[in-house]
Amino acid sequence: MTRVRLAGSMSTPSILPTTHTVVSGDTLSGIAQTYNRTLADLLRWNPINDPNQIQVGQVINVADSGEDLEYTVVEGDTVSELAQRFGKRWIDIAAVNRLDDINLITVGQKLIIPAQGVAR
Repeated sequence: MTRVRLAGSMSTPSILPTTHTVVSGDTLSGIAQTYNRTLADLLRWNPINDPNQIQVGQVINVADSGEDLEYTVVEGDTVSELAQRFGKRWIDIAAVNRLDDINLITVGQKLIIPAQGVAR
């Protein structure tokens, strides 16, 4: 299983981190760099014939949907909020990270955001 590293910050997308919606000024190379990807990754995951011809509003896949994410906790984060941000269940995040108390996460702590549900 592959893991993608995301650092929590204001620049971290608040939507699912598997897609990026192109805005004016975006380039495919810049998008790849933002998400710590290669241009080849984005070309493999998207039906793009010419990497120089992306359109404003176009949705770009920036992660393989089967990848777990490694997220670094920042001030103000909660497990419940992260679950909502990433479209996951808080119980799955708690289970994969072996959190006894979801209210006890700390700034700088690394959490795995699982690609698949794990808790029953």
